[in-house]
Amino acid sequence: MANEPGGSESRIGRGTRVVGKLTFGATARIEGEVEGEITGEDLVLSETAVVNARISAQSITIAGTVNGDITARQRIELLATARARGTIKTPNLVLHEGAMFDGDCKMPRDRMAA
Repeated sequence: MANEPGGSESRIGRGTRVVGKLTFGATARIEGEVEGEITGEDLVLSETAVVNARISAQSITIAGTVNGDITARQRIELLATARARGTIKTPNLVLHEGAMFDGDCKMPRDRMAA
């Protein structure tokens, strides 16, 4: 599990810009800019993140700005500072007060297949 002690976390730091297809096998924290496609397990998009991408992961926590289709097999959480635009697809959605979302939301009853 990515959250085990000694587990690794990938990070795209503030001030870094990445364009292309990213695939993460463990927890990933994005603090910079990403454009393209992101696939992973547990993704955290920090307050400084600016993402224009199609995102697919097990769970996604968003505190920054995201434009694109966002799909999570378990859960998506939009924190108070989140600004999201696009289509969200997840069985569990958490919106904190102050979060902004503009788009469509689809919530299948069962967890989606990988």
